[in-house]
Amino acid sequence: MKPRRRRLTSTIATLLWLVFMAACQSTPVPPLGPAELTPETEGRQITSPEPLVDIAKGSEAIPETAPAPATPSINRNLPESLLGAPEKELASRQLAYNTTITTRATDGPNAASWHYRRTNGGQIVGFEFSNHGGNPILPPRRDISKNQFFGRDFQFRFDDRARQDIYLIVTDWAPSRDRQFRLSELMYTLMHFFPRNYLPAIVSFNGRALVTLPTGEEVEFNPQTHEISAGALSEAPVDLNPNRTARRFPAIAYNGKGIVVRTNSRGADPRIGTTATITNGSPPPACDKGAACQLCQVPARELWDQTAAMRFKFATDQEFDRFLLANCQFGLPKTDNGYAIAPASKE
Repeated sequence: MKPRRRRLTSTIATLLWLVFMAACQSTPVPPLGPAELTPETEGRQITSPEPLVDIAKGSEAIPETAPAPATPSINRNLPESLLGAPEKELASRQLAYNTTITTRATDGPNAASWHYRRTNGGQIVGFEFSNHGGNPILPPRRDISKNQFFGRDFQFRFDDRARQDIYLIVTDWAPSRDRQFRLSELMYTLMHFFPRNYLPAIVSFNGRALVTLPTGEEVEFNPQTHEISAGALSEAPVDLNPNRTARRFPAIAYNGKGIVVRTNSRGADPRIGTTATITNGSPPPACDKGAACQLCQVPARELWDQTAAMRFKFATDQEFDRFLLANCQFGLPKTDNGYAIAPASKE
């Protein structure tokens, strides 16, 4: 064979070999979508990183974890529902009888109303509502025509919108032995909550009545009956014992993480009583007196001016913290930003 013919034959053989080798290479398989999963294709390797749904669930691919539904925001458009800090430290040393009480109708066909206090200048300085019975807290015995005023009242007050005098007063209406109601028989509990970072607020939300305490913690009330149903406060039934000397004061307990100052009385302002109890958070169930139980008792005159407006003596949380450390061996809860309730840890 001539050299030129041999070179041509070699070139053709080389080209044929290259074509044969190219034909033997595997062709990349494109990712298969769920619509392409057929008996003919299910044996092919799927390289798509996107998760696929089962054929029985349809052909649409969905994420492995569905996004959590958005939490609805609370509509705080009513003046007594607005969250805000106290507007000043000191309250007036004299009571100003310049407020009017207005009824606020709430959402829902069976929802009970609340009342709010507004000054002549338009400032909200308190709100209140009552449990009139017909529930586990109180039997349905209220009959105004018979002078029977069974009930439990909640009054959140913040005169002058000042930090100094933010408090809750709870009143239990129970009858005397002759089944008549007298102001001298009312059972009172007054509570101050610390730290005082917020003015109390109330709002109707998703069929609930939510109250924000000065600590920022919330209490949920049943909108129909005004029973406490959840949150930083809890309650037990009104004591209707006809023996007035054995009757208990309003059974309201603070279950939060702050400090509560509490004083009780019968038929008189609790602030002119003899003793006040200060509790740091929730004491153990078997708690007795002492710092180990985070419970402290002091004379009421050391906490309130017992004349004129009877204001709480400590206008700032710093002052009250120093009093606690000196007299109770514990102080207000603190964070890096000051006196505050530490947020709950997320597990």
